[in-house]
Amino acid sequence: LVHGWDPLPVSEDPLLRMPGTQPEQGIGLEQPDRCLNCHAGYDRPVEPGFNWQGSMMSQSARDPFFWAALTVAAQDSIAVLGNPNATDICLRCHMPQGWLEGRSDPTNASEMVAADFDGIHCDFCHRGYDPFHIDTHSGVREGDDWPGYWDESNASDTPSRAAADATLDADIAQASELRLFSGLDWFGDDGRPVEPAYSEAGGGQFYVSGEADKRAGFADATGRHGQLYSRFHKSRYFCSSCHDVSNPVLANLGHDSSLPVDPDGNLATEQLPAFAYFHVERTFSEFMLSAYGREPGAAGLGPFAPDVFETSRPDNLIATCQDCHMRDVVGAGADKNDAVLRPDESVEHPKSGQPLHDLTGGNTLVPNLLASTVPESANYDPANAALLNRPGELTMDLAGGLGLNHEALLEGAQRARQQLQMAASIEGLAYDSETGRLDFRIQNQTGHKLISGYPEGRRMWINVRALDSDGEVLEEINPWDASAVTLKGLGSDYSDPYGSVLPAPDPLAAHEIHRDELVFEVKMRSSITGELEQTFHFVLADGRFKDNRIPPKGFAIHDADSRLARPVVDGEPAADHFSEAEYLGGFRDVSTEVAPGAARIEVRLYYQGVSREYVEFLRDEIDGRDGTLVDEFGTGAYVIAADPFFDRLGSWGETIWKLWRDNSALAGASPVEMVRASIEGAPVAEPETWQITVQVEPSGGGTASCSPNPVPDGDDSSCTAQPEAGYSFADWSGDCSGATCEPTNVTGALSVTANFELKNYTLTASSSAGGSITPSGELNVAHGETRSFTLAPEPGHVILPVEGTCTGVQQGDTFTTDPVVADCEVIANFLDDMIFEDDFE
Repeated sequence: LVHGWDPLPVSEDPLLRMPGTQPEQGIGLEQPDRCLNCHAGYDRPVEPGFNWQGSMMSQSARDPFFWAALTVAAQDSIAVLGNPNATDICLRCHMPQGWLEGRSDPTNASEMVAADFDGIHCDFCHRGYDPFHIDTHSGVREGDDWPGYWDESNASDTPSRAAADATLDADIAQASELRLFSGLDWFGDDGRPVEPAYSEAGGGQFYVSGEADKRAGFADATGRHGQLYSRFHKSRYFCSSCHDVSNPVLANLGHDSSLPVDPDGNLATEQLPAFAYFHVERTFSEFMLSAYGREPGAAGLGPFAPDVFETSRPDNLIATCQDCHMRDVVGAGADKNDAVLRPDESVEHPKSGQPLHDLTGGNTLVPNLLASTVPESANYDPANAALLNRPGELTMDLAGGLGLNHEALLEGAQRARQQLQMAASIEGLAYDSETGRLDFRIQNQTGHKLISGYPEGRRMWINVRALDSDGEVLEEINPWDASAVTLKGLGSDYSDPYGSVLPAPDPLAAHEIHRDELVFEVKMRSSITGELEQTFHFVLADGRFKDNRIPPKGFAIHDADSRLARPVVDGEPAADHFSEAEYLGGFRDVSTEVAPGAARIEVRLYYQGVSREYVEFLRDEIDGRDGTLVDEFGTGAYVIAADPFFDRLGSWGETIWKLWRDNSALAGASPVEMVRASIEGAPVAEPETWQITVQVEPSGGGTASCSPNPVPDGDDSSCTAQPEAGYSFADWSGDCSGATCEPTNVTGALSVTANFELKNYTLTASSSAGGSITPSGELNVAHGETRSFTLAPEPGHVILPVEGTCTGVQQGDTFTTDPVVADCEVIANFLDDMIFEDDFE
């Protein structure tokens, strides 16, 4: 038991040490407001800045649930380790600029400055370099299909091969500066980490260059800053830096006796990849174990299938996290005139679109909450603003750095909902009305487990309702109590000490059943706290009690043990929880029983991002109410109320509860319906559907889609077309014609083409007295076209600068316009040179 504690400098604490760039290297990052000068404010649908501002990457340090969890982790760390240093592992990922620049000590974030609240931002990501640069460059690590997988033509003035060589030299120079905790070199003479088993940088092990050059995945970029072509940024391994989360403290503490002991004294985290110890999150490992994580990738499913989802890979395969979470779009990465419009204008990377920096996951709640604190936001809530805008009390500065872009946040929340709705499908629904047997398949359409990410408080479940002919419920599996904002039948204790607003859930009614096997989630366990069936103390969790989440397509179960990613049932590894076919196809076949004789069966898949049980835990732990460590360590384990370390953290208990409770109707606190299916009476075949093949002409002229698509037999659909900049919609052709496309009573496959045409503008050329311009008059010019004019002075006259609204370049007697994007005018001007002679005389 620790009643008091002595501080230990983070830099001297071996329990926290992980490979990668360290704060003592003195690296400084540029703030994102500089980046947004060029990378925002010009094309919201595709520009990096606006979309990033709506992502949880940009809000990683403004997430209220993060701060509440950090507070609990700090007091858990004090109770078990004798100092709060474990929270340094939280700050390094959520506030990387502050961590790199040495402001994570003390680990209560009290030294963080305004810019640190911009979270995972531009310069942090675009200064990252590949610790396995030798093998990536040679093609050993992720393949050497340079023109296909990597989309490198080497046919431009900026060939990728030469650019990659230059980046390799820079990587080698940066890596040479890294040291082990012992002070010895981290990289050997061969350019690789000295520990042979260290095969991935994960769990917050980031490698950040000390040079200001920006690294990204295009050799032909036209930035106004130094830049390096980075295959690492196109690689799936880039995402492992943060998205395979493990507990280095327990690993370096020696809590697992099976981990190796290095005779040279190197730490466990320096010997092994993060996936080899103390599971917290395994999103990247889940991807690597899937068919998508093996070269050359795999065809996606549902809305990610190759015929509807384009990637830069051959045959539209999906091979990296970025293929889905930073999907290719048509656009430019900056607002400069010479910024490459991708993929159309790129010779070097002809298949790669502009990576959309939306970085969307499944968090619908936090973006909505943050937007609601902005008075100009459509969802402004003064109570939320008053609750969260207390930087002096809560150690969270909503206005710090760039502050909040409420429009971007609201769009980000909507994207998250759409992402959840694309993540799964329910297929093969069959019901035997005589026996009550119900069969269906939940198809995982993502590249990782369904669900994935942070395990605390997240869950997905199947709800089944059997209805009679009057619509009355005969039986319901996994019912939801809307007034209590939780599932019925969980057996938890509930309370609301701040106003008693939320009741406890009603007990299960006679026709209601809770089936835990149809709740897909992770339940962590802790031998440290004695919570062997479930713990929310994530920094003290040393195993899993339950992990029945649905694997992705092609999940290599035989390799899952090495990554601590196997299913777990009742605390035991359970590779046989899914069949070989389920691992191969990435689905869960469900066979259950409901009331026989139902007129209708409804099946819904729901997702909840932040559960009531988790928020009550955070509240009670921070407030010192019924702490779960009390039995293990005694009533004095918690020092939060009296310790100055928690002065700006201690209010999070009441704050996080009121925030969640008073916004519990929002998606994320309340369930998000991901997908539904229904069937009438006796088993019937799924209705036949017909695919509408939608094309655009010319390529890049615009986008088009039909909804629904595919179309149930005999139903109607509606198709829309949206021109890109510089184009206008012309008409439909194929199975539609004219200005609209509204297929009705669809009974077969259709093919439609949306036709676009370049816009034309009027360029008026004229001249003043004393000369002429050729051509002259009103000229018809296509969007983006340039025109050249000859300026001819009459005898005794000289040429003056061209005037008018057309911009361009004048050289001698020639004026060439910039690409024309609107009606404009060119006026040639001349001057009598006798004026100069008179002046001279």
